[in-house]
Amino acid sequence: MPILLLKSILSIVMVVLAVIVMFTMFEVFGRDGKRYNIEKLKKIHKANGIIYIALYIFIAYFCLNYILQAKAELSPRAAFHFVFALTVIVLFGLKISFIRIYRQFYGHVKTIGLLIALLTFGMTGTSGGYYLLATKFGTEPFNLNGIETKHENPTVAKIIAKTDEESIRKGKELYESKCYFCHDAYSMEWGVGPGHKGILKNPMLPASKKPATPENIANQIRNPYKDMPSFSYLPDEDVLNIIAFLNTL
Repeated sequence: MPILLLKSILSIVMVVLAVIVMFTMFEVFGRDGKRYNIEKLKKIHKANGIIYIALYIFIAYFCLNYILQAKAELSPRAAFHFVFALTVIVLFGLKISFIRIYRQFYGHVKTIGLLIALLTFGMTGTSGGYYLLATKFGTEPFNLNGIETKHENPTVAKIIAKTDEESIRKGKELYESKCYFCHDAYSMEWGVGPGHKGILKNPMLPASKKPATPENIANQIRNPYKDMPSFSYLPDEDVLNIIAFLNTL
């Protein structure tokens, strides 16, 4: 299962947990006549909170790892997702501190809990929800929507892929440090992004559907199609070395 699909499914689970937390909180604190056993509701509320934060940490690990691997500026959607996620964990920390330590602020706990649940909807919608809709719930490859990028560089000169061992070796090292997290060099399967096996031997690039040429690969690295992060900071020599390695696949 692609890691983004797994992450998206787990994020939907977080939304379900948030709904359960809201329900239990409303039933415990919002009703005069109680319909359910209050002690059981409190236990369910606490268990949901523990599972929620465990999933949050698990998903956050992959998100942060992706950002560190990409070393690129976040897209506006990803930036909103990051702000939502950061706000959720800060509020969660405040809630725990108000319950355990600063009990004079205990009256604010219910409001903070409600904010966490509502922010979860925004956090999930800008990441997992977007991915599931864009891929029709994982049935189609991510990024495959036929929209051409508006950031093409029409002045890219014709590139001849290098074939010397040193360039290929350096290109492989760069690929493993910059690209491996999202792409599999030795298959055509989609994960976070498309596999790159035979990328320069196929007629079209797997996501943008442009002709599979060194020039278009260089442009993809510099001005990527849709959600791929930009590696415009890479020197020309590094881009050429990556192309040299891709040419061997």
